[in-house]
Amino acid sequence: MPIPKPNPYERMNDFMQRCMGDDKMVSEYDTEQRAAVCRSAFEEKMASEKVSFDYDETLSTVKGMRLAEEWINKGADVYIISARQEKDGMLTRAKALSIPESRVYATGSNKAKVEKVKELSITIHYDNNAEVVKELGEVGRLFGK
Repeated sequence: MPIPKPNPYERMNDFMQRCMGDDKMVSEYDTEQRAAVCRSAFEEKMASEKVSFDYDETLSTVKGMRLAEEWINKGADVYIISARQEKDGMLTRAKALSIPESRVYATGSNKAKVEKVKELSITIHYDNNAEVVKELGEVGRLFGK
């Protein structure tokens, strides 16, 4: 029997409500079992996410920090991928979020940033540059302050 899967951006509470009310789940499992199966499905989905953030005007903002914290709390692997030349200026923020230095990239250009996102098989990339987002297709998310 197929277990419902979380949709992109679906919050845990919304998914749990949808999953717990699924007709097939109701007929197959009691309430406690449904809760465990639904919670596990949500956590598995979040743990497989690889989410990256541009730095300037994205992760450098309060809104960007909060969004990164949300993804980290859901269990996603979070990366910083910037067109900056050097990653030194990004490491303080990375450390504050417990993002290892090995997941911080200064690519030197937007073209190289797009290539790095693809190379790392990032599932969602937040960026304030509309051209970068366009190049990334379904992976790209336009970030607004």
